[in-house]
Amino acid sequence: MGTSKGYIPPTKPEWSSAKRAVSSFLRNRDEESKENAIHKFGEAMSSAGIVSGSTFSSAAGNILGFAQGIRENGLDNTLVEFGREDLIGKKPDEILEELIYQFTNNSSTLEDSLASDALSQALENLNIETVDDLGKVEIDALLREMVADFVIISFDLVFDEKMGKGRGQAEKEMILKEMHTFIADAVYSFLSQEELKNVDFANMSASSVVKNSLDEAYRICASYYGGNNQ
Repeated sequence: MGTSKGYIPPTKPEWSSAKRAVSSFLRNRDEESKENAIHKFGEAMSSAGIVSGSTFSSAAGNILGFAQGIRENGLDNTLVEFGREDLIGKKPDEILEELIYQFTNNSSTLEDSLASDALSQALENLNIETVDDLGKVEIDALLREMVADFVIISFDLVFDEKMGKGRGQAEKEMILKEMHTFIADAVYSFLSQEELKNVDFANMSASSVVKNSLDEAYRICASYYGGNNQ
């Protein structure tokens, strides 16, 4: 993705360190520098994220809550519970599209847009095209995929231009795919099925579950690959 409208590159010290680490990786292209780049990115997001993540936590929490609602109470009752009686009888794919628009405030701000991109990518990765599909997905898989995609999209927002400087599109996409795999491995290592069994879905709001998982994802990126003093 390109730099989004309204995006102001972060300038705090943690981000300067992360940018240096990414530059080192692009020069060296070895495992150590790649691991350090993800490590520094995780540190920067933990201390001074490019966005607060509140819209994503709320939107992803609503998606989780809606999915759970369909499983427990059926689609129409869940639409009523979410105040969207107007969508009853609509096509299943149209309902899902409208819900994403609602939950992400029609992508009206940068943070809204990042949340929308992450949710859409996660649903695509899980082959969820309609609310019928959403009602069948495992909640832990949905949470894991949404968090991983938000972290990846946040990485792209900051470093997409740097990755492409002096490189063709094919090479840039190859490098980004490599970094995405590294990030996903780190996030999935924490948000494993075993780890998610300890999440108190019953006594925590869905948005709180997402926020806690997102915070842990950044922490695990910073610790999973160690890091050095570059």
